[in-house]
Amino acid sequence: MLTTKQDNRLTAAENVAAALTQDATPYAQDKALQQISQELAALLQALRPLRQKGLRATSKGASKTKGQRREQLATSAAEVAGDLYSYATDQQNRGLQTSADYNYSTLVKMRATALTDLVQHLYDEAAAHQPALLDYGLTPARLQELKDALAAFTGTKNDPRQHITEGKAARLAIKAQFSNLATLLEDRLDRSLRKYARSHSEFYHRISAARQVIDRPGKQQGGEEEETPAKPQ
Repeated sequence: MLTTKQDNRLTAAENVAAALTQDATPYAQDKALQQISQELAALLQALRPLRQKGLRATSKGASKTKGQRREQLATSAAEVAGDLYSYATDQQNRGLQTSADYNYSTLVKMRATALTDLVQHLYDEAAAHQPALLDYGLTPARLQELKDALAAFTGTKNDPRQHITEGKAARLAIKAQFSNLATLLEDRLDRSLRKYARSHSEFYHRISAARQVIDRPGKQQGGEEEETPAKPQ
């Protein structure tokens, strides 16, 4: 769920946290730095689980399920349409023939909204002529199968857009977390750390070294790349 740059920034923050806890003696009487250390630990606890790839995998799974339900709906609808067309032909009902003149390849390629509208129409027509359609093999069980397939597909019709929206919201939330992290490390920590350059130089240089973000190359794990924050001077 993190980009490579975000992961690098998280690693740098972890280094800072480790450096702060390595020896807390220099800031034992520094309330501001103690608070920064506590807030940093809380942020890291929230951000570490985001290294796992969860959101993108879920989105792919949902898309696959939608595709399977589309195929199931198109298959069932095409079969019912075939029986309905045969019945309409025998009845010389040109309007009903036209309504039922659809095959699997046409149905499966339709936009989701058009597909659901058409299948609902096919279902309504078949239900209206159900007694007569028994002679054409259209049993109540098959008609129920079509109804169930339509309900299942309708329930997932908006999944791709929903997951895109959820993914965008998740990325915005992560961006906000890293913004808080940047404020903590680049603003508050830097200011609180200044006085230690002379009084506790070893401590100061240890924290400063930990602050450096190492731009390790790697494959993006999800979301959009963020700008690398300015490195401490």
